[in-house]
Amino acid sequence: MNDRMRIRVLLLRVLVLSLLATLGARLWVLQVLDGDHYRQVAETNRVREVVTPATRGMILDDRGQPLVRNRTSLVISVNRSATDRQADHGKAVLARLAGVINTPADELTRRIRFCTAQVKPPCWNGSPYQPVPVAKDVSPQQALAVIEHPDRFPGVSADLQAVREYPHGSLAAHELGYLAPVTQDQLDKQGDEKGYHLNSLIGVAGLESTYDDELRGTDGVERLEVDRFGRVAGTASTTAPVSGDHLVLNLDLGVQQATEQALQDTINQLGGGNRTASAVVLDVRTGGVVAMASLPSYNPSVFVGGVSEQDYRALSDPANGIPLLSRAYQGSGAAGSTFKAISTAVAMQNLGAKGDQRYDCAPTLQIGDQVFHNFDGESAGPITLHQALVISCDVIFDQFAYDSWLADGGLRNGRGPYSPPKEYFVRMAQAMGFGKATGLDLPGEAKGSVVDRAGAKAIWAELKDSYCRRAKNGYPEESDPVKAERFRKYAAEACVDGYLYNAGAATQFAIGQGQYLSVSPLQLATAYAAIANGGTLWKPTLAKAAVAPDGRVVQTFPPRKAGTLPVSPEILAYIRGSLAGVTTEGGGTATGVFADWPSTIVPIAAKTGTAEVEGKGDTSWFASFAPANDPRFAVVVTIPDSGTGAEYAAPVAKRIYQAIYGVGQAAAMPGGQPPAALPKINRDGTIAATSLRVPPVGTIVAAPVSAPGRGPVVGAPAGSPLAVLPALSTTADVARTGPGLATGATGPAAWHPPPGSAGPPAAVGVLSSALSRAPPAGTARP
Repeated sequence: MNDRMRIRVLLLRVLVLSLLATLGARLWVLQVLDGDHYRQVAETNRVREVVTPATRGMILDDRGQPLVRNRTSLVISVNRSATDRQADHGKAVLARLAGVINTPADELTRRIRFCTAQVKPPCWNGSPYQPVPVAKDVSPQQALAVIEHPDRFPGVSADLQAVREYPHGSLAAHELGYLAPVTQDQLDKQGDEKGYHLNSLIGVAGLESTYDDELRGTDGVERLEVDRFGRVAGTASTTAPVSGDHLVLNLDLGVQQATEQALQDTINQLGGGNRTASAVVLDVRTGGVVAMASLPSYNPSVFVGGVSEQDYRALSDPANGIPLLSRAYQGSGAAGSTFKAISTAVAMQNLGAKGDQRYDCAPTLQIGDQVFHNFDGESAGPITLHQALVISCDVIFDQFAYDSWLADGGLRNGRGPYSPPKEYFVRMAQAMGFGKATGLDLPGEAKGSVVDRAGAKAIWAELKDSYCRRAKNGYPEESDPVKAERFRKYAAEACVDGYLYNAGAATQFAIGQGQYLSVSPLQLATAYAAIANGGTLWKPTLAKAAVAPDGRVVQTFPPRKAGTLPVSPEILAYIRGSLAGVTTEGGGTATGVFADWPSTIVPIAAKTGTAEVEGKGDTSWFASFAPANDPRFAVVVTIPDSGTGAEYAAPVAKRIYQAIYGVGQAAAMPGGQPPAALPKINRDGTIAATSLRVPPVGTIVAAPVSAPGRGPVVGAPAGSPLAVLPALSTTADVARTGPGLATGATGPAAWHPPPGSAGPPAAVGVLSSALSRAPPAGTARP
């Protein structure tokens, strides 16, 4: 053998050895390194899973009354693994079944086919070994036709299944939410962690979404062994389903019903259509959501079994009022004069105002060339801040805001006595929880907006190009030429110096108007609850506890503190006393509505508000809490495109209080208190719901207090009816009286600018120029 041949043989041996080494290494990887993985793959190919959905937990009100429950439905299903083995692949069976359930055979064929990228619903996206539901809520006669003739319907079954039910229809729909089939993306990302399966239903809105883990339970799984042809050879294992926990709420069915009915009646009074309204009722001591409503609403049952595209479009259509949107916590707007309670806190806590000092409630306030008016140009002369809140005087709060703006440097940002700017009104609004989510245990909460000087400049930088284009091109889509020209002039001025935080913006902010402040009804309710309870800002919470089907308390959801108001207890007490005068004192903006209210038993502290909206009717607001001398509940109502706060929102709030305390009716909250204990869920799963209604004492059930003897409203001026109110006790016929703490007026006082104020404007020309381009000043009407 020559040398060349020997080299060839050697190379061939090396090549063969290399191939053998590679093959051996690959075998080692497959059998040793990745052995567990491929054993699992082989097991998956050999085993198929059939899922038995767990019974979802109920959602109960604070007394154990079901708001969401499960009902049994007769369901007819087709087992594809059985019909596919038939000679005609089940066509004859489906034809016979079509006659029983009055559904075309072609439709049944579509329902049991498997969903793919090309095959869209109706189709089945579950396991091939899972019976496919083809008809729900069938009659007993239809089910028996299948059960009694298995020879005619091989592979077809009829059994009872749990179906989600909303017994009160649209009641609290935005809070309860609804279910939808799990998406492929959710399966890929969370399937293993959450225990999702192809046919799982999960919460996608409201409480059904937030507490899906607690409500859903654990599905049962039967693992079937199959041969290489896919035929079932036996059962590998079976895991029984575990029912989900029940969710007990702070929400009260009776108060919720009264709230929604009062809102609906008012909408009907206004002419119906796509009008909207919302209300919030909070427990001021815990932040518990006792009721929360937004109209128009929807019936969550429309989502059971899948919502049609047509229905979903209708629920999302602005022409219908967007029923899917809850304006109670997902919408925001100008708060109107309800914000004056916050402005009073600024004036007294930060600007040196005194409760017994008098300030001039003139009919107008002129700043530069712009004039700010009281509602209807009313004048009350020198009055205290207490009286300013009672009668809702704009000009006094305008003046405080203007002085503070000057001290912050006016148009010369930060070049006044306050450097850097203090922006007290903005900072107090933020401390009250405005401009950020409250922490409500529902998805999709609106933050609203609180814009400071830096924020105004940032907004202008974003919109500058748009302003300048509009200044050049105008508003051709606006049919009114006068309005179009006004808009164009505003855009032209904003193009040049729209970043300036002018005096008009500052004064508007202080009376709850303007573009730099927007609040949701829920945010306003949490702020008033904090004023009522002495300064604690709670995160509003719907859920109270998760309770197992056998009655064990699995988890509680205690009150969650969001912060503390930067306001002294004495000032908060003064504000509470002033708000109490709104419903009881002469000139109070809500005295007419509450003229027949039993204020000596359940005094109500409140503030009306009327927010002006460009191109629409006024938004009616009413923010309140009761009892004024020992607060328990805060109630906020808002009705857009209606009228003044006293005309529309206040009467709705009154009806809510009537329901809570039992004025002229049975009380939804006996004793004026939420239930102290959780509803009892027995070991057999039955619920011992607390009685919702009790006969009232006379015509009203008094609200007990935790500290007997707290008679007068702290901060009530001398001579006010609230200064001699009896303390509330545990019964309506037991009362105590106490010495009223009076902060009555001590005589007229000159206007006192806040410490460090720059005083009257030094450059009226500059102010006049800045104000001339501002939108017309709104008037925060009572």
